[in-house]
Amino acid sequence: MSATLATPAGFAGPTCPAAPAASGASIGRHAVGHAKDAVLAGRYELRERVGRGSAAEVYRAVDLAGGPDAAVKIAVAGEPKNRNVILNEAAVLATLDHPSIIRFIASGTTRGDGTHAGRPYLVEELALGQSLARVAALGRCPERELAAWAHCLFEALAHLHSHGLVHRDIKPSNLMLSGLRRSPVRIIDFGITARSGASPEPGISSGTVHYMSPEQASGGAARHSWDIYSMGLVLLELHTGAKAFPGTAVESLVARTFRSPHVPDSLDPEWRSFLCSLTAMDSAERPTAAEAAVTAARLMRR
Repeated sequence: MSATLATPAGFAGPTCPAAPAASGASIGRHAVGHAKDAVLAGRYELRERVGRGSAAEVYRAVDLAGGPDAAVKIAVAGEPKNRNVILNEAAVLATLDHPSIIRFIASGTTRGDGTHAGRPYLVEELALGQSLARVAALGRCPERELAAWAHCLFEALAHLHSHGLVHRDIKPSNLMLSGLRRSPVRIIDFGITARSGASPEPGISSGTVHYMSPEQASGGAARHSWDIYSMGLVLLELHTGAKAFPGTAVESLVARTFRSPHVPDSLDPEWRSFLCSLTAMDSAERPTAAEAAVTAARLMRR
């Protein structure tokens, strides 16, 4: 999960330039509403909590060195897997550098005797904007805007995949409008990202049911094609304003094992062909992320 603040998205063209470099880590002192665990990485002071998931609490943090506010994820106490999710996400983000991927800033373990003492944390760029889940709930999106988002998101996936990684949880709520000119959208929440070829871990969720590929739903080894299929379902939902496989978790899982998602005949033929290829039942028939980015750029130029 990631912190969000509503603001309009901006876009400067089809190219997503390189993201700024990340900075380093350590911890310090007094907290607002907590004791002695509020300054992380030597400069990020915790303020209000802006979100809470099963594995982490998310806080807005002020940069005491004068930089922009950041988001801080701190593992929820209790289950060891919560610690692992934060540690995994920090390790993954530290290796990535792309404008359409949330930017890593620092990570570490809180010290002292405060509320969060002894828990791993991750400091990352604060996501300014609404999620594509909110956008999808408002109905259909303009095709050119969708193409611009798809172009940058597939380029981000290509960057991730080039590192041998699979996101495994591509869904509208993990895709954020950025409000920044360097990229209109960003992928967030890399807590369950895994190496390509890795088998599912006991006790760790492997994605969100309504956006899983058929082979991901069956519990196979992680593949890059999972992310392609999931992104296809997201783009289809943004086109239609409805989930491709609605219903309960079981109903949704069963439906995708029998059929491809329905892509309306009323869509532009090139978009329809693109969406069908992304969500092909046979993973070998799906394009790579890099190929999908090229197609999205062509649709954007139209």
